[in-house]
Amino acid sequence: MERYLIALDLDGTTLNADGQLSAGTIAVLREAQAAGHLVVITTGRPDSISEHFYDDLQLHGPMINFNGALIHIPHQHWRYEQEVTIPIPVALSLRQLKRDFSFKVMVAEGKQLLVADRPYANIPFLPDRPHPKALLDEQGLRQPPISVTMFMTAKTFDPVSKQVNALYPHLAAKTWGAWSGEYTALEVTSKNTSKSRALAYVAGQYGIDQKHIIAFGDDMNDLDMLQFAGHGVAMKNARPAILAIADAQTPNDNQHDGVANYLADYLKLA
Repeated sequence: MERYLIALDLDGTTLNADGQLSAGTIAVLREAQAAGHLVVITTGRPDSISEHFYDDLQLHGPMINFNGALIHIPHQHWRYEQEVTIPIPVALSLRQLKRDFSFKVMVAEGKQLLVADRPYANIPFLPDRPHPKALLDEQGLRQPPISVTMFMTAKTFDPVSKQVNALYPHLAAKTWGAWSGEYTALEVTSKNTSKSRALAYVAGQYGIDQKHIIAFGDDMNDLDMLQFAGHGVAMKNARPAILAIADAQTPNDNQHDGVANYLADYLKLA
């Protein structure tokens, strides 16, 4: 049997419109793992809001978070774990942007790390912190973060992005579809990270050839992953740019078990 690495974006791909795993998706992905394939969640989400999906699927291998900046096995020490961080002084210096721009909140995140510059609530993909124990300052940030994210109005995005690129050429400033409209956000990370690099690393550790990587995605942060994979699959509901570069498209969207139905057929699962 050929062993595949199955790389799964979460939002808009493996999760339905309610941000949940359907019973059918859980069943197929568990079956794929039982058949010997390596199922790898590959998401822009931090570990803190991804691990429950890992547990629901009863996965055993690595998980990729922060768009490739964190590669780890949840709940245990993995000798091959990788984490690409921003030095604390650099992360804190990003606060200088607040002199020129107004942000709803600025958040530093990493493995088991979340520190914001103020109390907040009702921000997508972040747990509420109405009474934080620490703030994003010299006393509160005690470990190098993987990312610093700024939530702002949509009209502020372009000028903030340009200023970050000018002041911090060694960092990458990016966003994707889930962060838009009233929840527009700019995430700043190291430039040396991507989903494709993380997948190459995991595949190397497990001895899986690039041609045996199947990747599923829907948004622009999945583009490099789908291009790198031996078989890149765009969701039916994917952005046009993702549909254009994919090797295949799921017949169903994420609301109708698109990943599960495609995999069951592709892997000939019972």
